[in-house]
Amino acid sequence: MLSTRDMGQDAKAEITREMLESMLSDFDRLADNHGVLTVELRGNGLFALDPTTGTYEVVGLARMSAAMNHLR
Repeated sequence: MLSTRDMGQDAKAEITREMLESMLSDFDRLADNHGVLTVELRGNGLFALDPTTGTYEVVGLARMSAAMNHLR
């Protein structure tokens, strides 16, 4: 989709191939009745909502935050 006006950025996420494949493999289980998968970006992590339990599952973390560099 193209836009003729400047669109602001609400959120930005880095997603690896592994994270995307994980979302695709779990899509049918995690999608709601309308076929929509709800995700949240929390810090550096991406989480998917399980509509059955109401809990969020970790999809993944593309990069470690600078505060976690000591773990490398």
